Amino acid sequence: MFILSLSLATPLLLVLLVQVKWTGQFLRLYRSPAILQSGSTNPHVGIIMSLRGADPFLECSLRGLMSLDYPSHEIRIVVDSEIDPAFKIVDRVHRELAASHVVLEILDVCQHTASLKNSALVQGINGCSSRCEVYAWVDADTVPDPGWLRALVAPLQEDSVGAACGIRWYAPPTTTVANYVRHIWNSAAVIQMVAHGIGWGGAFAIRKTVYEELKLEEKWERALFEDTLASNEVLLRGRRMAFVPACTMPNAESATMKWCTNFVTRQLQGLRYYHGAWRQVLGFGLFSGVVLLGNIAMVPWALMNRDFVSAGIGLSVILTFGVTIGWLMQYVEREVDSLLGDRSIGNGSRPLMLALAAPITQVIHLIALVRAYMQRNVNWRGIDYEVRSGMDIVRRNYSPYAHEKQLQETVREHSL
Repeated sequence: MFILSLSLATPLLLVLLVQVKWTGQFLRLYRSPAILQSGSTNPHVGIIMSLRGADPFLECSLRGLMSLDYPSHEIRIVVDSEIDPAFKIVDRVHRELAASHVVLEILDVCQHTASLKNSALVQGINGCSSRCEVYAWVDADTVPDPGWLRALVAPLQEDSVGAACGIRWYAPPTTTVANYVRHIWNSAAVIQMVAHGIGWGGAFAIRKTVYEELKLEEKWERALFEDTLASNEVLLRGRRMAFVPACTMPNAESATMKWCTNFVTRQLQGLRYYHGAWRQVLGFGLFSGVVLLGNIAMVPWALMNRDFVSAGIGLSVILTFGVTIGWLMQYVEREVDSLLGDRSIGNGSRPLMLALAAPITQVIHLIALVRAYMQRNVNWRGIDYEVRSGMDIVRRNYSPYAHEKQLQETVREHSL
């Protein structure tokens, strides 16, 4: 049993060393963020926002997007349908701000071989003027500050950079287990995203020449997720993904355990279908999960057999792993909040809640890895997609988002 305890403890310490290395790489972004040069050029940017449903912070996102401190840009907002709840919000904010550089259009849903988001991005980019030198897109839960676009496109001045993106940051708005599970998982995920060059589509920018060189329009028209595909294509062409700390986007929405499981599964499916880092993420996730659970199981088993040395080894390595990861998480959180300044959300995570939610997060991650590997279908905002392969998908249904909600309300009324 002593040999078994050592054979379980050693791999977990190796996992910890890898996590420390990745965390250090992530922290370096925030310790020395890029400084915009006074002589930087400001290429004309076409910004696309794809909307299906009204996210909780949509109005804040729209007001930030329409009030950017950037000299040359245009915005195209592609809404799922005229009866989508987002349509009235966009129309009202557009009128209030009198934003002449903003175009609101309705999505053409005829494309059945791509996700609605990909279809909207292609439609929006094709509608941009010929002046555009850079294309950028933003999600509805991203709330841009005035300097957001300037910071996002700045790295594109380097020839070695193929695309640039911000960093998604979920902070627990309230002390629920689900909110902390999302916070823990995302904190670990963004560190791996930086380590493997996995772009985030919530705030993404790419030069027009690179977009055309990579033939992204043709590929998006047959794909489900745009960000993992685009970032992988960038890496395959020998360029790098630039991650922009100034474009870290905090999110204060509340989560449920069901939402967390589905969200994590969908994120991992995006890796599986489109990014070369999938095997590393899958292997590392399964390996770290198995050795961690193995060490946890070793402790009571050794105690039942009165092997206190083996139990001590297992308990020591678990405590070392847990305390170090918890400290790293809080350190990263402080660095992120320091850079965000008055844009930071929440009051900082609580160690007790981190300790409570961490094992649950590990279990959900393992479940999501298996689901992402096994599933051939994706449900995204009420739309079902059959995934035959990453570049062979079929949209199986469609209904406007508002109509979907009305149907649910009707069902509830008739069931009373």
